[in-house]
Amino acid sequence: MTMVSRSAAVILVTLLSSFAPARTLVVSGPEPALDVPLEMPTQGQGRADRVLGVAAEGAKERIVLQDCPSLFFSPSGQEVTRTFCTVLPRQTTSGRYALQAEPSLEKRFTLAETDEGLSLSEQGRPVFVYRHKEQLPAGIAEKYRRATYIHPLFDLRGNVITDDFPKDHIHHRGLSWTWAHVGVAGAVHDLWACEGVRQVFEKWLAREEGPVCATIGVKNAWWTTERKIMDEWVWIRAFPANEYGRAIDVLLTLKALEPIDLSGRKEKGYSGFGVRYGPRTTTIITTPQGKEAADSDLKPLPWADETGNFGGSAALSGAAVFQHAGNPRFPAGWCLRHYGFIGVSWPGVEVIHLEPGKSLTLRFRVWVHDGDAQAGKVQEAYNLFAKPPVLSLDN
Repeated sequence: MTMVSRSAAVILVTLLSSFAPARTLVVSGPEPALDVPLEMPTQGQGRADRVLGVAAEGAKERIVLQDCPSLFFSPSGQEVTRTFCTVLPRQTTSGRYALQAEPSLEKRFTLAETDEGLSLSEQGRPVFVYRHKEQLPAGIAEKYRRATYIHPLFDLRGNVITDDFPKDHIHHRGLSWTWAHVGVAGAVHDLWACEGVRQVFEKWLAREEGPVCATIGVKNAWWTTERKIMDEWVWIRAFPANEYGRAIDVLLTLKALEPIDLSGRKEKGYSGFGVRYGPRTTTIITTPQGKEAADSDLKPLPWADETGNFGGSAALSGAAVFQHAGNPRFPAGWCLRHYGFIGVSWPGVEVIHLEPGKSLTLRFRVWVHDGDAQAGKVQEAYNLFAKPPVLSLDN
């Protein structure tokens, strides 16, 4: 079953302040073999307070457009512009599709505050929890108190596929972005291992629920014991699940408040954007090179996937991480661990120096899927992420 019903989908779009002139959706590029979640290049037209329904005449299936923050075409997390998100139905050919307004609205996503953090669900099915509230289970040392990461991350059946405070690596936390070497004012701290610096939630920038995607925007900061040293902007967008998987996009921007050196741990490069997987009875790590039999460090690859049987399920599921080709030094190396971790070790063992006011922006997609990497169409999903069809609006 796909995101959009084949016969009776509600078609929605947030457009301009007026939909008076007829609009045309222009599609160009490869014909997708799968339903492809994507965003339109920004055209300075979106407004979050306007929602209209539209139908695309001439399309094999109805196409859904929704106003949303732009994660891939905005300059950075500080300067997020608005665009349109959609899931383009498979086998949509290049061409021009006339848009017609329709009045109906179908709500797919719900954001709700819980004791754990901000919970996202799709039509009652859990997607993830963003932990903006500080976490510290009983019996765990104070230094491991942390916030600003995703856990739990759920598969399409509702099984938890991430872990937090695992006994073998207590500092590991769900889906997170941390650096092992944070050099500032002559001292070196370790955000990865929760030593001397921590991420602190400051405020919400956006909490948007929609028919095509849900987006949260967060302003965080990095603090040593004495002061704030880094501003952090995080934008996360989730698309509806289809029969293969769900796309979750992440835009991450860091801006130094004083001179800061960032790098991974010496030799192995631990750092960056990664997923700690939860308890499971099977572990399969797959990359574009095939199944990875051994753990490895700093192997440059555009994507990696870890699959297993989570939550006692007999069925396989997993999550892959895709690097965006616009990231500096793409493709970065990876930390691949069969005990339950994959991570983009950006910038590896090299040191990135950030002067005060200088920012760094990274973008990723997480593909949560059913089955193993082959059944979950990981390579196909990455191909459409790397070279998606291009959308634009015309009068």
